[in-house]
Amino acid sequence: MPNFISRTLLTENWGSLQIRSWRFLIGVGVSLLLLLVLLFQVDLSEVGDALADANYWYLIPSIALYFVAVFFRAVRWRFLLSPLKVLQVSRLYPVVVIGYMANNLLPARLGELVRAYYLARREPIKASSALGTLAVERVYDGLTLLAWAAVAGPALLLLGEFDSTGGTARTTWIILAVLVVSLFVGALAFLTALATIPKFMVFFDRMLDFVPARFRPKIRELAYTFVDGLRVLSSPRKHLALFLLSMPVWAFEGTMYFLISYAFGIDDHFGSVGTLILVVMLVTATSNLATSLPSSIGGIGPFEVVAQQTLIALGIGGSLAGAYAGFLHLVALWLPVNLAGLALLWKQNLSLRGLTGSPSPDPLAGGVLATEGGGSLAPRSAGPNPESHP
Repeated sequence: MPNFISRTLLTENWGSLQIRSWRFLIGVGVSLLLLLVLLFQVDLSEVGDALADANYWYLIPSIALYFVAVFFRAVRWRFLLSPLKVLQVSRLYPVVVIGYMANNLLPARLGELVRAYYLARREPIKASSALGTLAVERVYDGLTLLAWAAVAGPALLLLGEFDSTGGTARTTWIILAVLVVSLFVGALAFLTALATIPKFMVFFDRMLDFVPARFRPKIRELAYTFVDGLRVLSSPRKHLALFLLSMPVWAFEGTMYFLISYAFGIDDHFGSVGTLILVVMLVTATSNLATSLPSSIGGIGPFEVVAQQTLIALGIGGSLAGAYAGFLHLVALWLPVNLAGLALLWKQNLSLRGLTGSPSPDPLAGGVLATEGGGSLAPRSAGPNPESHP
């Protein structure tokens, strides 16, 4: 992990990206493989026609809606962090934006680590505790999307929109749905148990007896500070609050998908606005659940393929579906937050390397994102401390 981060994107000049890690190469490989799968299912001339005919005026309000969704992510994160420290949303918003930029540029969702470490730079919160809150955040994103799919999928089936889907494909969707539900429900149950049942940590301490003595203190501290970040899971009322706080996040992002569907004329293929809303709910759920597994870089590949296949199952042509999915992800979702993240880095006089230099004695920050020479990662040049910025 240390070599991967310090040798790839966390360099002094992030524009001179060095691809020296097998993890990075695997991420690139997964993205390229799935994009090739997508290309084999489209007619490039038809994709070009779809892009040429699209109404790009819808892009402006769509991007605005996405950043509203990011605002609600910061609101939800504030709630998750509240047992550790009550923070202003204005302090968290730039951390969320920069974290999403890093997620788009690093494989295996390592942007979550960047986000946790950057928060530890700005606030008196350990990076490992922040990482615990991000684990909860990811689980609730998954559960919210599953709820959307549970509403939209059966409704579209009853409306006859899946008539073109064969029995084998339908069975495959059902099996995948059961597996994904089991994964997220199991993860939530495990995190809740860690937060509320002391015996789990007693068992963990016993398991440390099998670890070499010199590693035990650091591992124990990492584990206990991570569990500190799970305090918000202490009651059913807080679980409900988290679920409700997740709804506006995806409502605004889903509305963005809805507007882009109008830009590509996908609304013409369905009989009513209500049906289109259900379609967008299902596409939002399936495409984002596909990127929840840490495989590719920025979700490129899994997002496009799953969004396209969902639309094909609903009767949309493969080329139009591919054009919509690619534009939605790469232009509307991926590019704006990256530009915003870079602007925030420039404003705070930081490089990607400087993001993760943590002033706190957090063993996770010091042990994982230390430079190879042992020093902490520092700002790009002398300038204002990023903690002084909102």
